[in-house]
Amino acid sequence: MNRDHTTVEVLKRLRRCSRVLITGHRNPDGDCLGSAIGFAELAGKLGIETSIVFRDPLPFGLRELPGAEAVIIAETLPEDFPSHYDLVATMECPGLDRTGFDSLHSVPILNIDHHKANDRFGELNFLDEDSPAAGEMIWRLFEEAPVQPSPQAATALFAALSTDTGDFRYSNATGNAFRAAAEMVEWGADPTLVSELVHERRTLGSVRLLAEALSTLEMHSSNQLAVIEVGPEAFARAGAQGSDTDQIVNLPRSISGVEIVAFLKQTDSGAVRISLRSRGTIDVRSVAVSFGGGGHTNAAGCSIDGDLGTARDALLPGLKALLENN
Repeated sequence: MNRDHTTVEVLKRLRRCSRVLITGHRNPDGDCLGSAIGFAELAGKLGIETSIVFRDPLPFGLRELPGAEAVIIAETLPEDFPSHYDLVATMECPGLDRTGFDSLHSVPILNIDHHKANDRFGELNFLDEDSPAAGEMIWRLFEEAPVQPSPQAATALFAALSTDTGDFRYSNATGNAFRAAAEMVEWGADPTLVSELVHERRTLGSVRLLAEALSTLEMHSSNQLAVIEVGPEAFARAGAQGSDTDQIVNLPRSISGVEIVAFLKQTDSGAVRISLRSRGTIDVRSVAVSFGGGGHTNAAGCSIDGDLGTARDALLPGLKALLENN
């Protein structure tokens, strides 16, 4: 297993590069996107060319995040890869397969992640499970360089930090998270814009899909476990796309007494994607890992083959056991 690397080692290796491909996990969220934008600017200020490529579309609101216009959404890697690149930087990927791309190992990899479990697949592994967000780790690279980020990069990194801490409401909203956020604002980050993009920019289809999801609400374990789901028919009725599910999982958390939320999503006949949320010390990551997924103690995800009913039947016993043993 490859070892972990420091900010100094990461920057030393980065300065040897001329062109870097930046990517992240499938269905990129705010931390994945914001970290990629921030890292791209850091590399650019060091005289390095970059390309940001994701396998799946960005969440609707975050498509307007400053810097997101440079992101390429594609099913395959650029035609000039790997010959014109000398490093791949991955954001928030516990395993290289999470990117959705093949052949990334054709060039050296810089693996940047804050998940508890990571395959350490990179030539360099910049890992910190105690970090509140990958965006906070990119912030540290700026400080170590030292390089002054633009307001655009500061806003992207603030988006990374605020989304992964649930607007600083989750248990990972540590002192370091608030210190980093304050520094980002001093750099020129725009928290008002980030809040608007995350919470107040929805497609009509996403609002209709929210109604579809909430209509399926089931309560279990003395109303401590909330389960909602959307299938292909719900997407069709709502006129929604797969990326329109952002934030749906968080709505049932507002129900008094709910400790765990499970959101099941199936857009076609393929696997069911599961998003899990919890409170306190309830470790939903352990359940996600049992199905080949991962994440954090209070926010995790996985996929289960089959239809929604099959996935629900497989998932619920483990979640109920968590509540019984808590």
